[in-house]
Amino acid sequence: MEMGSGRRVLDSQSMNNDDILVAVYMITYNHESYITQAIEGVLMQKTNFDYELIISNDCSIDNTDKIIKNIIDTNPKGYLIKYYNQKKNIGMNANFFFATDKCNGEYMAFCEGDDYWIDTL
Repeated sequence: MEMGSGRRVLDSQSMNNDDILVAVYMITYNHESYITQAIEGVLMQKTNFDYELIISNDCSIDNTDKIIKNIIDTNPKGYLIKYYNQKKNIGMNANFFFATDKCNGEYMAFCEGDDYWIDTL
């Protein structure tokens, strides 16, 4: 679907892996205090290309999992998120490589679960 400004409006039906230009990957562990801002920072990006957000939660023992699931269910751009909750803690390095392996974009960007983007571009 096209808008007059040249920006494409995406929805879950129009997006497939072949269309994704940028994959943003995010690893998280016990980031309940930060994860909402981290995810919203990615989802607020204004782009003229398709992107996805890959989140890999390393079996957090706080409310990180619940918060991520709520964002997926309630945010209008929640369909951009591909979420993986590890069944056991695999460690930061393994979680990092797991997340990068799930990326489909031609380019990749990284934002850790306790960081956030403040610019929409």
